[in-house]
Amino acid sequence: MSAYRGFIVLGAGIVLVLLPFLIFVAAGWPGSPDSCMATTPNTCFCEAFDPADVIAHARGVRQPVNTWFNLYSILTAGLVAFMIYLDRKDGAGGENVMRSDSFIADLYVFAVLFLGLGSMWFHASIVGWAGNFDGLSMYVYAAFLVFYTLRRLVPADWVFWVFYPITVVVFLILHALWQWEFKSLILIIVLVAAYLALEIVACVREGKPWQGRWLTILLWWLAVGCIIAATVFWALSQTGKPMCHPNDFFQPHGILWHPLAGAMAVLLYFYWREENRA
Repeated sequence: MSAYRGFIVLGAGIVLVLLPFLIFVAAGWPGSPDSCMATTPNTCFCEAFDPADVIAHARGVRQPVNTWFNLYSILTAGLVAFMIYLDRKDGAGGENVMRSDSFIADLYVFAVLFLGLGSMWFHASIVGWAGNFDGLSMYVYAAFLVFYTLRRLVPADWVFWVFYPITVVVFLILHALWQWEFKSLILIIVLVAAYLALEIVACVREGKPWQGRWLTILLWWLAVGCIIAATVFWALSQTGKPMCHPNDFFQPHGILWHPLAGAMAVLLYFYWREENRA
């Protein structure tokens, strides 16, 4: 049964996140407009929408491109779930958590899925509370990087299961309370810096970089390349930047930033999956 658990998490995650989303799309979005609407022009990630719809809690999706391209995460999470199924069916996980029966591997399926589906809520609504939901999806994923890498260094599952959810909650509270313009970026940088520090510790302890084989080194650097490219497109497509054309179908934020972040998540999974392989 554990072999299919990743698929169960995938299906449950889709229902849990996407079903209420579709209900809000059909019924309208309650809540106050997000702070990105406070300036003229707005700073809501470029794609054009009618502010009156946000104020009136209208039905529908405000930014269709930035919203619907996040469905990529069903494919990326599905790929991770499928690989977990193959590894568990083969029964050769050994000490590798990502190839084992551990619930940590199943949680990664949800983290990859939520990274995309959680973002849909903000772009579809442009309301403040949905922005917090978008932030939650990023912290669920970024904190996983930190505490899974710590789990690789400290083989005690309780450390992961205690401190991972606490960190996610703390960062969500900071996101909700602080009014900085780039608060989510700053909080994500903190988590990414913590992850990189732990990755360096792992390299030093093993005496070899990124598990020491050409495949793992390549996978890790491809993941880094994806997120660097994604961040460049994110920056260049902000309001007023060279790649921001609000009325065009081609919205780099939705078409490039979101899927490239998903590609990074899959590449890191394959990087972790190679650990301890003969």
